[in-house]
Amino acid sequence: MQEYPRYLYRAPFVVQGNGPIIADGAVLTEDGLVVAVGRYAELKDLDAQLEDYEGHVITPPLVNCHAHLELSYLSGLATAGSDSPSPGDMTGWIRSLLAARAENIEQDTVHDAALMALATLYAGGCRGVADIGNRPESSFLAEGFKTEVLFFLEMFGLCGESEESALAALSGFAADVRCTAHAPYSTGARLIQALKKRAGRERSLFPMHVAESAQEIEFLRTGSGPFRDFLLERGVAVDSFTPPGMGAVRYLDSLGVLDAQTLCVHAVHVDEEEISLLAARGGAVCLCPASNRYMGVGTAPVEKMLAQGIPLVLGTDSLASNPQLNLWQEMQVLRQDHPALAPEAVFAMASVNGSRLLGLGGRLGTVAPGVSSSLLAVRCQAKNEGDVLEYLTSTGTDIKLEWLE
Repeated sequence: MQEYPRYLYRAPFVVQGNGPIIADGAVLTEDGLVVAVGRYAELKDLDAQLEDYEGHVITPPLVNCHAHLELSYLSGLATAGSDSPSPGDMTGWIRSLLAARAENIEQDTVHDAALMALATLYAGGCRGVADIGNRPESSFLAEGFKTEVLFFLEMFGLCGESEESALAALSGFAADVRCTAHAPYSTGARLIQALKKRAGRERSLFPMHVAESAQEIEFLRTGSGPFRDFLLERGVAVDSFTPPGMGAVRYLDSLGVLDAQTLCVHAVHVDEEEISLLAARGGAVCLCPASNRYMGVGTAPVEKMLAQGIPLVLGTDSLASNPQLNLWQEMQVLRQDHPALAPEAVFAMASVNGSRLLGLGGRLGTVAPGVSSSLLAVRCQAKNEGDVLEYLTSTGTDIKLEWLE
């Protein structure tokens, strides 16, 4: 059994995540847990091995609320340059993705790339991940890994035979398999409702791609446009699909699946009425700013969401739509796109908000007694509390850190 010595970590600043930044702070750990947090002057006489992190700030680990580790071997799609679809062309990108996935790739290659992506996230300070995949065996990917992975099996089936087949498959999954819907344009109403009912029984989060592109909203409102053409190419019986005639959020609410356990991923193309609806139902939103920028789909109305109290978290999406899996980059891009955002709100999206949403709040996301002693020491020359979060949320991939274990 591994033994954890009693350590006192000192740094010029400690970012608690659920309270004010502590100047000249310290964190006492023992047996893998945080025992006390406070000013160094208050804790310095305790019996513990002192580790002084001058020139650093101690922070909670980060939490990634949307990733597709399975797609990591397709990283070339996010660096394809002139071969990439035009900005906002979601169906063009999906075609490229499906063509790449159709190639005969060794499963060891897929598995190794996913593990490398997970290791990259960990090296960047990420300790919790919500991972979306299409293969049930991907749920075992992170066994024995330090980063906690909550795996969700994503299901498709818009209408007709494809929806019936998915519903039949769903009934055969064990209760402990977390299942979710892909998106309103690819998952039929009955399948969405069945998946949400199952998630409710298991008290599970229900993440879903929602309102990522303008093409999606066109299809939901009119049943026409690039998504109709794409689905016809794929042999989907689109004529049997009745478009709801409304935006994605309003559509999900009409199905009775929008509540505090529903996580709308992306939520770029939502109107003010839908923002109010999300707030009223308690729904959360996962922002993926770097992926959205690469795909050219636009930016989410973040300020309006915050003004209505919608819980916001951050995700990286996949290496197929984002050249880097790095939550520091997500914070940086978010602030570039929304310069009026307060840095403390942005850091919360990448840490405490995500840990609460994924049910990890008792162990991760804050620096407080009782949480895991897996914390971050981030190199930072900030001179005052106000500069700390400004640096953490705007520096991006230039951040240098080490783990306190």
